[in-house]
Amino acid sequence: MTEKVRDPYFDNAKLLLIFLVIFGHLIQPFVEDYSQIEDLYYLIYTFHMPGFILISGYFSKNIRRPGYLRKTAETMLVPYVVFQFIYSLFYFLIQSSGKLSLQFLNPHWSLWFLLSMFFWNVALYLFDRFTPLMGMAIAIIIGLLAGYAPGIDQFLSLSRTMVFFPFFLLGFYLPAAFFEKTKKLAMRVELTH
Repeated sequence: MTEKVRDPYFDNAKLLLIFLVIFGHLIQPFVEDYSQIEDLYYLIYTFHMPGFILISGYFSKNIRRPGYLRKTAETMLVPYVVFQFIYSLFYFLIQSSGKLSLQFLNPHWSLWFLLSMFFWNVALYLFDRFTPLMGMAIAIIIGLLAGYAPGIDQFLSLSRTMVFFPFFLLGFYLPAAFFEKTKKLAMRVELTH
């Protein structure tokens, strides 16, 4: 069995983007009081999730492998159900509502990402049949139309799933050569300083 070789470029990119997610949440309480923090907050939010989703799409190129969908379901849906139950239990104990409410169709907090990842991977089975240009055009149109669809904000995280899908699909379509060029560009910029 061959061991997967990790690429420090992607590991570092994911680390930076995860840090920005956490940092964005940390500065959020100060956004209303300080305009500079508000600017920084919105700057971070313009690219940190699209970047993370693009990288996730890049690593989803094996959709035609046998068992890929089953493995994706195990990796995304099982933790989603477990943590959705934990969040529901937590809110039940904190709010003392007297009734445990399991809402598996409305993701708690950041669990939307797991659910969206599953749906994005399923959507690749359809979009893999299109040319990249056609697939991107359809995904962008769906994402734009999702902004006008009433009632899909929380339900199965459909709004975020559709709006962010073009970034996931772009990552799926991008060849390894694209990232090799960005690595070389980053090295060139670093060496010139």
